[in-house]
Amino acid sequence: MSKVEGIVVPLLTPVNEREEVHYGQLEKLIDYVICGGVNGIFVNGTTGEFARFSMADRQKIVRIAVEAADGRVPVIAGVSECGTRRVLENVKAAEEAGAEAVVTTMPYYFPTSSVGEQIEFVRDVTGATKLPVLLYDIPSVIGFHLTEELLDEVCGIDNLYGIKDSSGEKASFDRLWKRYHDKLQIFVGAEELNHYGLKNGASGLVPSLANVFPKVLAEVWTSSQKGDWETCKERCALVDEMNQLNRFSDSWMSPNIWRKEALAQMGIISADFTRPYRQVSDREKRKIAQWVAYYKELYENGR
Repeated sequence: MSKVEGIVVPLLTPVNEREEVHYGQLEKLIDYVICGGVNGIFVNGTTGEFARFSMADRQKIVRIAVEAADGRVPVIAGVSECGTRRVLENVKAAEEAGAEAVVTTMPYYFPTSSVGEQIEFVRDVTGATKLPVLLYDIPSVIGFHLTEELLDEVCGIDNLYGIKDSSGEKASFDRLWKRYHDKLQIFVGAEELNHYGLKNGASGLVPSLANVFPKVLAEVWTSSQKGDWETCKERCALVDEMNQLNRFSDSWMSPNIWRKEALAQMGIISADFTRPYRQVSDREKRKIAQWVAYYKELYENGR
């Protein structure tokens, strides 16, 4: 895991109209993003609708993802749950499946507002596995940031590998990177900060748009590594433009809903989503089709 960096795609979870995980489509999606140049796969994250699936489904998703990736890129398993026991069950299953790391938020629904509880949780998770562990900072869902009081206490743990910062706040990224980059890998999980994060030392990006347009995100990363910041900035601006579709509805999950529609138009997975959700209108489908056509022209015709 010390070499894992770059574009780690938080994978969508294909389902059928009965909301059952479509494992054949999951394998197809994994092949698609790997061929598109991503550097790693993160299953059972927010993009993957993880909280709407049973633990059995989520654990099978990890197994199928590891088999489908077949060593081409590392598979990182989301193990988040509302209590330590259930997180540890997911950690054990991830180990048995062959995942190369695990990612967890702080426990949700029952907020861990006590820093003492948070420290205990991190120590319990890291102490239960030899796998690298990443902490997932997503205050929009959990209700609070990972604090310096917590991170100062746990950042020296050997297998605490890094932080996925999905705050979307420059100040939060700056705080994490400046204080912890010598001990932890810092990944950007908010796509509006792709360029800012890479220019300021991020170890990689965790962009959900890489499900649909992986080659754009791969270019973002490779150009940054070459020091070609002009190309990197241009591609990040393209990502921002594509992500205007995120506002097609007032659904919190609208970014992932339209991404599934785009992949359905490509013939990779279905557009089905776990309920409740706002379906994409015909008008928005036409907009999505224009972006799909542009992407194909940009990369399939060698432009």
